[in-house]
Amino acid sequence: MSEPIKVSSKILVYILFSISSFSSLCTADSLQPTEVAPVSSYIDAIEAVEAQHSTYSEELADLYLGLGRSLLTQQDFLSAKRAFERGMQIERINNGLHSINQRPFLLSLADTESYLGNWKQSRNALDNLYSINWHTYGENDPRLLPVLDEILDWFLQTYKRRGASGGYENLIVAERVGQTIDTIMTNSDTDPSVKSSKYKKLASLHYVIANHIREYGNKNGSEVTFTTGQSSLKSRNLTSSHLHFQRGKRALEKVVESLVEEETDNLTEQALAIAQLGDWYLVFGQKFAAQRTYKLASDILINLDSGENSSAVLFDKPALIKFDLEGYLGDSSEKSIASQEIDEDTIEVGMTVSRVGAISDFEVINPPQEITKKQLANLRGNLRNARFRPKILNGETVEASHREIFQVTILER
Repeated sequence: MSEPIKVSSKILVYILFSISSFSSLCTADSLQPTEVAPVSSYIDAIEAVEAQHSTYSEELADLYLGLGRSLLTQQDFLSAKRAFERGMQIERINNGLHSINQRPFLLSLADTESYLGNWKQSRNALDNLYSINWHTYGENDPRLLPVLDEILDWFLQTYKRRGASGGYENLIVAERVGQTIDTIMTNSDTDPSVKSSKYKKLASLHYVIANHIREYGNKNGSEVTFTTGQSSLKSRNLTSSHLHFQRGKRALEKVVESLVEEETDNLTEQALAIAQLGDWYLVFGQKFAAQRTYKLASDILINLDSGENSSAVLFDKPALIKFDLEGYLGDSSEKSIASQEIDEDTIEVGMTVSRVGAISDFEVINPPQEITKKQLANLRGNLRNARFRPKILNGETVEASHREIFQVTILER
């Protein structure tokens, strides 16, 4: 009888390192991990384990996971799908149908099916992931929060890949997931700092939904005007639902409540959270409510017993309002506007910000090259929906000159 096939220890160590270092959830924009073993290495290791043990040996599950991810980087989606399914089958045989160790297989299958355009199958994989965790921990258990967060992120990360109709479907599912997260946090002793972060994300989710409706229309119409421009958009097709305004507002109010619950010296954070609530009112056209909320935030800081004027530090100039989700989804490609330095990829734009956050009098400051009329028109068009938190002076919003750094791509349509 021939000797069993043996795989070198170096290959096994490399493969296991690759499995642990590979992101558990591939991003929608890139299939390339930092480092992953080649397909042939996984195949050699699988054959060695099968020869020494059996075709259902528990060690094979992780090897098939690594194989699938390696195939995924080569965009061999069908083969990757088969590898993930095989690994998950082995995991179930060894640890049961409800083994929570199926998580990486199901997340990877959801990705793979999405690359194949099988969005229904992707959702089935994620439904299965939630069902397994629900069966393990029970309904409304705080231990469900991490997996719900992953599922929420998945639907938001793939939102832009689906177009208007499919994207809206993603947002509807994401909203339902968000409601479950909200229910769990409301009915459990979740850490206040965790609550604060998650409620900020939920508010941003409702902003994205409202923005989607503003851009593509709302079949049901609504009463609350959503605007990021200089004037309210009166058209029935450019309004968001009252529901999303209220739910986003409630989420931001919950952020403030969570910060108060922390019982730490975090008045500056509380003031910023209240200011973000003011931002919410402003982008939904609630100008007077926004001004009252900004004053409350400013008053909190004025009363701080501090050697520095915290109110001036935080509110002495306008700030770009952003309720996007990049920061919550691990997208490091977008640097914080406030921390950007001018380089070949950025430009500085001068403007006037009114006391209600509208901007006018655009001017590119010291451009690296001549700005064409078309580029200037693109700049105006791209900034038309921008909204700024106004400068706050003595508790009141005031008009102010301002400079902001943007990616140079803002000159493109």
